[in-house]
Amino acid sequence: MNRAIEINKATPNQCRDFRIMISKMRPDALILQWNCIDLTDFDNPKQCYRYECFELDGTPQLCSIHYSNQEEANAFFWSLEPVYQQQYAIDHTL
Repeated sequence: MNRAIEINKATPNQCRDFRIMISKMRPDALILQWNCIDLTDFDNPKQCYRYECFELDGTPQLCSIHYSNQEEANAFFWSLEPVYQQQYAIDHTL
């Protein structure tokens, strides 16, 4: 979850609900999923999910998750299973 702390420090958006996920479609990877809320326009906040891939030992894969069509993307999203969830990424070493 050190990556979650880095993400939280590096972005002006509100990022939360960090989850480490696994998927049968990518059995050789851990997937970090988080929710980002852009509050720059307070009347119209934007929310999106972000993803990063990691090796099973936690080493970043530097890949992004893209699919050619909506059916394939939906199949991937429905296949995700949470392994660990952290609501907020707070660095307690400060």
